[in-house]
Amino acid sequence: MDGKPSGGYPEKPQARCLGAQQEKAMQRCQALLSRLPPMEGSVKYERSWGVEESLEQFQCLMRQHELQSSVGQSHVAVRKTHTDFCTLNAMDVAKIAREAFSMPDTLSKAKALEEVKLATQKLRSSMKLKNIKELQSAGKIEMMEKEIQKSNAEMTTLRKSIEDIINGGGPPFTGKNKAEVGTNRTWFYCSDCHVGGHGQRFCRYLLKRPNWRIYPSEKWFEDRNGQLSHCPLGKKSVDFTDETYFSRICMHIKGRIWLEDKRKLYEFVPDLMPYTYVIQNRQWLGEVPKNEADASPWPWFLKETDRNWGTSVVCCASAKECLQKAKGDAVYVVQKHIPDPLLYTNGEKCHIKFYNLLIGLDDGVTWRLYTYKDGYLSISPKPWSPEDLSKECQVTIIRTKRINDWPYWPKVYGKCKAGIATVIKRAAEQGKLEGRNKIQFEIISADYIVTNNEDVYLLEFNTGPVLRDAEDSPDVHDAGMVDGALHIVEPWEGGSPELWDLALECKGQPPKQDESFTDGYN
Repeated sequence: MDGKPSGGYPEKPQARCLGAQQEKAMQRCQALLSRLPPMEGSVKYERSWGVEESLEQFQCLMRQHELQSSVGQSHVAVRKTHTDFCTLNAMDVAKIAREAFSMPDTLSKAKALEEVKLATQKLRSSMKLKNIKELQSAGKIEMMEKEIQKSNAEMTTLRKSIEDIINGGGPPFTGKNKAEVGTNRTWFYCSDCHVGGHGQRFCRYLLKRPNWRIYPSEKWFEDRNGQLSHCPLGKKSVDFTDETYFSRICMHIKGRIWLEDKRKLYEFVPDLMPYTYVIQNRQWLGEVPKNEADASPWPWFLKETDRNWGTSVVCCASAKECLQKAKGDAVYVVQKHIPDPLLYTNGEKCHIKFYNLLIGLDDGVTWRLYTYKDGYLSISPKPWSPEDLSKECQVTIIRTKRINDWPYWPKVYGKCKAGIATVIKRAAEQGKLEGRNKIQFEIISADYIVTNNEDVYLLEFNTGPVLRDAEDSPDVHDAGMVDGALHIVEPWEGGSPELWDLALECKGQPPKQDESFTDGYN
């Protein structure tokens, strides 16, 4: 048996040694591949709103490209080495097999064929994996180069935007005069000054238009509490930004506090809301609720006047309990549950999320209100009972479903529309809503609850309502509503008002003073 393998065909000692070395080498290649970092670039291009931010992102993308290209080359090199060893092994096995076929032993020939087949499979597999790694590496490099191109194009556009604004290509510095925007401008500009709210969202929607560009923002000042404020680069005016003073179009209505604050709202539209009492410093302010001992056991709600979305709502069994649960450093409105509420399919409490677009024109006195023909129902998780004081039963916060297939919507839409029109007309005529020397707008939601008689009660306004984009919520989103609102505010040839319905145009009182950045959000 000397000089022959266990299978019966001859194998030289040198060949056995080379085969073992090649097998060990292939194993070392596999081990090395398992330790190499993956070919995954975690940094991808994202829209930048400032020069420094854009430069930093470009540098990160370049560094990632350098590292990932090196990692990809290493993956391919190791795979190529593995394939080379598989090739050598297949050649050695083929040589030994040829010698075996010169022998009359059938078993030796069968064993040789199996060895050739196994070596060939390893070689094919290794070559396939090498090709895959080459394609993966090339694909990753191409993807990263595209991300770098996007970042580079953005920096080029930012530079052009800065040059255009500096050379007078932007809007007039609104807040000091009412000069016309001009119809011969090539580009319109938006800037994110990090004030919050829906400012950046509105910028993204405006940037879908072919003639809108980003104008970068920069640090403006820092207050004693370390709070940073930003402005468009060079304190220039732009067409839209969330920092009102520098914006031709303002996204905050002056006087919005009269809509946000439930106590202030009740002062001028008590006929549209549930009967409301006030607690301040843990004492009744004004009228005190009557003894409820003989009344129906409807729940009572304790609500902080300047907080929305149900975050401050406490459900109580009586007005007395509301007073007991009030904190000394807050102001509350107290309301008893409306009688005979209209319940949803399985007996759950529900309320309407009703969307409105309020616009103050740049003449300072004209107001327009649009209401949206679609909306949402907020439905409680549990069936309603007047005795159950849990939030799951009594408080409806989250938008649950679209309202367009609710059979009561066509019956109550007109009532909700008329109610909001009354609110805005009174607020404008009484000077609670203040005009500016430039256009201002806001998308506001109103919460309505309905009775079985199809009467509607206004509960509150939300001046920063939840809005969903198609990119984040493909099935249920508000992209059409936002696009339509921005088209009404700033029309363009590719736009549409969508489902917005003109509900009111009225005149208010003339502006009290010239625009300044200190009055932007009241």
